[in-house]
Amino acid sequence: MSSPFHDLYDRQMRLPGHGETGQQRLRDAKVLLVGVGGLGSPAALYLAAAGVGTLGIADPDTVELSNLHRQILHSTDTLGAPKTVSAAETLAPLNPALHVMLHPEGIQPDNALELIKRYDIVVDGADNFGTRYLVADACGLAGKPLVHGSVLKGEGQVGVFLPKLGCYRCLYPEMPDPATVPTCGEAGVLGATCGVIGSWMAAETVAIILKQRTASKLMMIDVAGGSSKSLALLADSHCPLCGSAPTIVAIKANLYSYACSPKIMSATPLEISVEDAQRLLSLNNPPALVDVREADELAICQIAGALHIPLSQIPERWSDLSAHTSVLVICHHGGRSMRATQFLRSKGVAGVSNIKGGIDAWAVKIDPKLARY
Repeated sequence: MSSPFHDLYDRQMRLPGHGETGQQRLRDAKVLLVGVGGLGSPAALYLAAAGVGTLGIADPDTVELSNLHRQILHSTDTLGAPKTVSAAETLAPLNPALHVMLHPEGIQPDNALELIKRYDIVVDGADNFGTRYLVADACGLAGKPLVHGSVLKGEGQVGVFLPKLGCYRCLYPEMPDPATVPTCGEAGVLGATCGVIGSWMAAETVAIILKQRTASKLMMIDVAGGSSKSLALLADSHCPLCGSAPTIVAIKANLYSYACSPKIMSATPLEISVEDAQRLLSLNNPPALVDVREADELAICQIAGALHIPLSQIPERWSDLSAHTSVLVICHHGGRSMRATQFLRSKGVAGVSNIKGGIDAWAVKIDPKLARY
């Protein structure tokens, strides 16, 4: 391991069972964070700082003022921005080798299984039961370890669910009626409680990566009262997901009701600002940028690295973009790029957004050196 990285992680490499081998395991790991709110924020910060090499961020929400007392990835500077973008901006400086993969569409029944299969471990900080059960079921079907967290008022839980050793449905077989469970918005939550639970989730994730966990378990933490307890979990032979005769063998949308956050099912934003586009394009793993203007317009001004596909050629060349997980489309003022965006979405290209105002807005707000026409 090179000297800068050795210096960065020296203190944790001194821990028993860690060393350079453990640090390399962290660097090789791919972790998916479902939600970067109250729990996902501290979990993401500590996973990035620990040296995890790839963090996927799945969250369709934008940053709101009421988030900031507990969602410490975000700030007043990113109000209104997609949480995925805000999180990536905060995480990047913590870990020079970090790759951040953005999934602004969030976790949905039609993408959960394929998305989760791309990662080694899933960290679930979702704020509603529908998403929790969807993630748990997808992890069970994909054979992926799941670290789950939840909070309410001054208490929280952290669950570690390892493949074939007890899953979320072994513990909670059926999703409760949302009307019977208060939300954080109704009951309140202490920001520091989120910090404790989210940090614990990060610690368990690191332990799994380092092969230090061999059993599923549930930890219950009363932050307000200053106590905690841990329960060992065993696989339930009658579990509908992992039992001897499972009834859940595929992800079906009708199994999941979205109890707390209707935004969780929202799609990738149809249109984003030039400021948000710049944030995305500055990441280690930026989206593809497609410029649909004509060649003579590119001769006047263009953004470095953009892929040139004139609008007239989009119907023939759209499949060139199908391998990308995120695509931004730009033109002069935003009209042609919106038509291209809608066409690409109709063809099922994932994560496509139009850049509002086009390259003219980019020249005004981002790069005044660009020529305007």
